[in-house]
Amino acid sequence: MKINSSKWVVALVFVIFPLSCAASSSSRVCQYNPESGKPNPLGMRAYITLTEDEGSTIVTYEQFPSTVDENITLTTKRELTFHDTPLDTARVILLQNKNYYSELVGYDDPEGFAPVNQVLICE
Repeated sequence: MKINSSKWVVALVFVIFPLSCAASSSSRVCQYNPESGKPNPLGMRAYITLTEDEGSTIVTYEQFPSTVDENITLTTKRELTFHDTPLDTARVILLQNKNYYSELVGYDDPEGFAPVNQVLICE
């Protein structure tokens, strides 16, 4: 039995392409939405975003730029990456380990991640 190589390649593409599309559509984002009516526990000038992509989750803490002096601004952005960890699992880890949250935001917060977690909206 002889296999036509071009038919084999076409068949392989039909198998691989849908799988690659499914993998790329797995990204999710959780963030604060001011339209929710809930106050942001970080205040008006800071926010946290969780992004799941390809099985890992990146948690980003950002503060809006502040003017330090004329023509000088300061921006704060810190990221915590949970490699090979889905978004929902990363949220649980942040809830259970206040030290991770403190490292992310750069200060010790006795309430930890819980208040922020309660106002996150995921898409």
